[in-house]
Amino acid sequence: MPQVDFATTTISTILLWGLGLLVFLIGGLLGYFNMNMDSRKKLETADQKIEAARAEADRRIAEAQKKLEEAKALSAQAPQVVNEPSLLRLKSNDGLRVQIEMDGQMLNAPLTPERRKRLIELINHVRPWLEAPTAAPQAATPPPAVSTPLATPPTRQEPVPVPAVPPTVKPVPAALTVNPQKPKTDPEVEFKLLSMVKQIDFVLQKRIAGTPLESMSIHLNDTLHGGLEVQIGTQKFETIDDVPDANVRTAIRAAIAEWEQKYVPGA
Repeated sequence: MPQVDFATTTISTILLWGLGLLVFLIGGLLGYFNMNMDSRKKLETADQKIEAARAEADRRIAEAQKKLEEAKALSAQAPQVVNEPSLLRLKSNDGLRVQIEMDGQMLNAPLTPERRKRLIELINHVRPWLEAPTAAPQAATPPPAVSTPLATPPTRQEPVPVPAVPPTVKPVPAALTVNPQKPKTDPEVEFKLLSMVKQIDFVLQKRIAGTPLESMSIHLNDTLHGGLEVQIGTQKFETIDDVPDANVRTAIRAAIAEWEQKYVPGA
């Protein structure tokens, strides 16, 4: 077998450089492909994570949208609470002065005719409670008495009582009998005991007495809610404005004005 003598054999320098360059290029290509494959795997993994996060976000957005629609439906079905101002309220600032608030506004003197009329209407709603009979206090029931057994005394014969003869009562002559009379009541006191509507009706009857309106049988009555009802014959009207006859409306308003001027303090 022939042997190569490296001492005598010579290889071209250019060939050596070419082989080295070729090995370097092959190593570089292998490293590039390897790095490219790793980057592609990382990108694919990142894309999968992004898709999963996007799907989770879409699911949560859908759930939030569903809950928002349910809340809107419940709020639409729930009754709307409107904070209306109080009709009539008493307020104390310093513990000594009491201020009156009506329809959300403080009352300050002097009152306008409209404000005075509104105040009278509100007070009229309270009159049924003030005029209602007061409940009598219930007396406490005494506890039942416990009877203590006593020793039986020795029996003895008691004398039979003789019934007494009642004395003869002579009838009193009719001339001597006292005929009690009902105490007279002051008309002014009786008027003050009437309700506000009946007081105005009393003034109205005096004003229309002797006029063509007297034959129409006009009366003002109290309602169950403390309001005013106009009755003309058999017809009933809830408010004065519902009365079709202008003369009747004018007469009622004139009676109210006269009642306010005479019987309302500070009017």
